[in-house]
Amino acid sequence: MTRSGAVQAPASSAPTVPAVVAAPDRVPRGPRRLGLWRLEWLRLTRTRRWLLLLVAYPGVGLVGPVFARHRDQILEALRIEGVPPATGMRADSGMAVYVYGTAQVGLLVGLALMASALAVDHRAGLAAFHRTRMRHARDLVLPRYTVTLTAVAIAYVLGMLIAWAQVHWMFGALPARSVLYGAFYGLMGTVVQVSVVAGTAALLHRPVAIFGAGLVVVILMPLASLWRPLRSWQPTELSTAPIELLRGHSAGEYTDNLVMALLISGLCVWLAVWRIGRREM
Repeated sequence: MTRSGAVQAPASSAPTVPAVVAAPDRVPRGPRRLGLWRLEWLRLTRTRRWLLLLVAYPGVGLVGPVFARHRDQILEALRIEGVPPATGMRADSGMAVYVYGTAQVGLLVGLALMASALAVDHRAGLAAFHRTRMRHARDLVLPRYTVTLTAVAIAYVLGMLIAWAQVHWMFGALPARSVLYGAFYGLMGTVVQVSVVAGTAALLHRPVAIFGAGLVVVILMPLASLWRPLRSWQPTELSTAPIELLRGHSAGEYTDNLVMALLISGLCVWLAVWRIGRREM
C-alpha cells in the first residue's frame, strides 16, 4: 500500500518477453550498372567471338604438333601427291607448325576482332549514343582495344602452352627458357600486328575497310627490312622468335625489335584516341 492509500498490484513473476521488432522489408537491388569495360567483355563473350580465338590459337596448338609428327600419314590419307616426305622432324618443328599456323589463321582472327571492336562510328545511332555519354575521348577506344587485345593474348599464350605440352609428349623436352622467351616475343609480335588496326581505325569507319587496310599494312611491314639500318628494328621478326630461339638464337637479339614494337603499338593507340575522339560521325 502506498502513502496515498492505493493498493499496489503485485509484481508479476512471469519472465518478460522481449519485444520483437519487425525487420524492414529489403528493397530489391536494381540492375548492375553496365560500365564500359563490362560492356566490352559482354560484347566479346555473348557474341561468341571467343570461339574464333579458341579455334585460331588453342586449336592450332592442339593440332599443329600432331600434324608435324604424322605429316606423311595425313597427306597419304588425304591422297595429296607431289609433296616430298618429311625428314628430320624435330621438337622445334612441332612448335614451328603452331607459330606459322597462328601467323596466318590467328592473325586474321585477331585483326578482324579488333577491326570490329574499333569501328566506333560504323552505326550512326550507336555512335551518337556512345559519344553523348563519354567524358573523354579515350573512353571510346581504350576499353575496346584493351579487352580485345587481352582476349587475343590469353588465347595466344594458352595455345603456346598446349603446343609445348604436345611437343613434349610427341618429340621430347624443349628448353623451358627458350620457350618462355619465345612465347613473350611472339606475343609482342602479335600485339603490334593487332595494334596496327587501331591506327587504321583512326582513318576509316567501316569494319571491312579497317580490317583490309590493317592486313595490307601488316603484310607490307617486312618490306622495311630491305633498308639495311632497319633490319635489326623490324618488329615483325618477333613473330618467328619462338622458333629461332629454339634453334640457337639468343633472347638479347630481339631487344631492338621489342622496343620498336612497343613504340609502334603505342603510337597507333594514341592516334586512334586522338583521331576518333575528334572526328565527326
